[in-house]
Amino acid sequence: MATVKNAVRRSMEKLNGRTDEEPALVSPDTPEDESEELQPVAGAVDGDLDTRCGFWLFQASFLQPCARIECFTAFYSLTALITSTLNVYVNSQITTLERQFGFSSTQTGLIMAANDVGFLVCVLFVSYSASNFHIPRSLGVAVTIFGLSGLVCCLPFFLFRSYIDAMVATVTDTGSGSLTSGAAGSDGPGQSVGMFGDLCLPNRTVIQAPDSSAAAPIDPPDHVRGLPSHAVTASLAIIFVGMMLQGFGKSPRYSFTVTYVDDNTGKTNTGFYMGIIIACGIFGPTVAYALGGVFSRIFVTLEETTLTPQHPRWIGAWWLGYITCGIIALLAAMPLMLFPRRLPPRQRRHSNKDKQTAVEEGGEKTLTTDLVLPEAKTDAEEEKSDLKSPQAQTNGLLFYTRHFKLFLGSISRLLTNPVYLSVVASSCCDIFSVSGLSAYTPKYMEQMFDLPTYMANYILSANVLCAACMGTFIGGYLSRRLKMTARPALLFTLLVESTAMAGGALGFVFACEQPTVQNWPGSPEACNDACDCEDNSFFAVCGSDGETYYSPCAAGCQQVEDGVYHNCTCIPGISEAYGGMCPYGCGHIYTYFMAITVRGLFGTLSIVPKLVVYISYFMAITVRGLFGTLSIVPKLVVYIR
Repeated sequence: MATVKNAVRRSMEKLNGRTDEEPALVSPDTPEDESEELQPVAGAVDGDLDTRCGFWLFQASFLQPCARIECFTAFYSLTALITSTLNVYVNSQITTLERQFGFSSTQTGLIMAANDVGFLVCVLFVSYSASNFHIPRSLGVAVTIFGLSGLVCCLPFFLFRSYIDAMVATVTDTGSGSLTSGAAGSDGPGQSVGMFGDLCLPNRTVIQAPDSSAAAPIDPPDHVRGLPSHAVTASLAIIFVGMMLQGFGKSPRYSFTVTYVDDNTGKTNTGFYMGIIIACGIFGPTVAYALGGVFSRIFVTLEETTLTPQHPRWIGAWWLGYITCGIIALLAAMPLMLFPRRLPPRQRRHSNKDKQTAVEEGGEKTLTTDLVLPEAKTDAEEEKSDLKSPQAQTNGLLFYTRHFKLFLGSISRLLTNPVYLSVVASSCCDIFSVSGLSAYTPKYMEQMFDLPTYMANYILSANVLCAACMGTFIGGYLSRRLKMTARPALLFTLLVESTAMAGGALGFVFACEQPTVQNWPGSPEACNDACDCEDNSFFAVCGSDGETYYSPCAAGCQQVEDGVYHNCTCIPGISEAYGGMCPYGCGHIYTYFMAITVRGLFGTLSIVPKLVVYISYFMAITVRGLFGTLSIVPKLVVYIR
């Protein structure tokens, strides 16, 4: 009888997949909430080259412990930080670029839009073909492109260094001495008014360039005295190309990362790991604005100067940020390329139910794709089986024809899903508003609250640190803690984004009263009639009477010494002025900061929960990114014009 019992016991153990020598993977007292903990399968790393860390022949054994989702998350979070920093850095240098090259707001807007144009060119097809790529190496190449884009963007400074040195020569030549109207007239406007504005020159007709080789300045000419128009055009083209390279580099970033993380971890953990990555990426603007503030306090040529960052002719070392971020991005791309095509399979230590199919909540079975695209997995399986058929593999034309038809079918299924389209419309509105605000908020703060460039960047850096990073991480934590499915994620998104919209609208209520500029061109004042001032040479100066004047010439100033203008016939009293507008700041900057902090905190809380809606179908992420990029069209009209 005992023999029969032992035989039955051994049979049951074989059916359960274990023997006396093999310990059970599931212990009866294990709580269900640990069922997602995974461990590497023994021998998996050594048996499959696609799961080994390394590059071609370099697959050393000391690299293999890094073949874990935790390591990938850590390394990619670093690259996400660097690329996001480089992506946002241009926003902190808008005013500086306008002063350096004379770019108009339309031109700087086109520079920022170039990033989205590059993204739009290749995002859809690159993302759809993710399964055919080695994702970690593809991401490494994308980060490399980002690094190269940074080096490209700083080229104008080195290519036209001689013109830039000539443009700022007044800083070292006459910045500590004096300059009179007569000296200005004899030397020409190329250098003398480049840093100190247009002085009053009695009985002057028109100031001409000293020779034919000096090209006429572009509009507005006060920004770039002495910088030829061909140098300005070439600089605009080079920076535009550099920003397009950033768009190419970021096109596979989001969709590839989601796919790789989702394929190599438990479904309920995807939001947690993506929350870490996205939070590090959103921390990038903090670093970008901080670097922008630091480099904005360094003069463009790295030389000592008597000018201060508050001076209207101050130009910060904008190119240093591009070089720094570009080199770091190139270095960070190398370890990312060493990760395997797929991570080693990890067995479940405690698997009491299949959580990939359904989640039990209060006795009600709810599919993880309960609201969006319930047929996605079935369609994906059919597509793979169709493309891997022997007939399709042997006939190249048939393979690509079917591939294209399935591609169109995937797009069609998404575009006929009303819930998905509603979420995409919401994301497009987010991208439209955030992209414009992030691009022009530094300039808005400078002009509205009378802040120097570096101070505006520091404030925005603190705002992103306090709000955006914290909001993204909390959103990822809540999506994992609450095990959000599509419906709760959408309800959560509706709540927090409504709060963010209210905070953003409240921010525009707080503003400082703008100053009145005296002696505009064409004004009837007789004090500067003999000066023959140039109408388009705006260079604000603050008079000793507390009024802001259009330019030193408009104020009747005939001499400048150590940055102070003297003999200003239009200014009563001591008749002196100094560069820049008279202070007009107010205490509303603090309430404005609180409003944009609320906007950033609640706006980023929904990033990861929204991912729960998209993640059920890979193409959903790609098409969402495409529509989000298409939102640059109204952005170009509204924000640039």
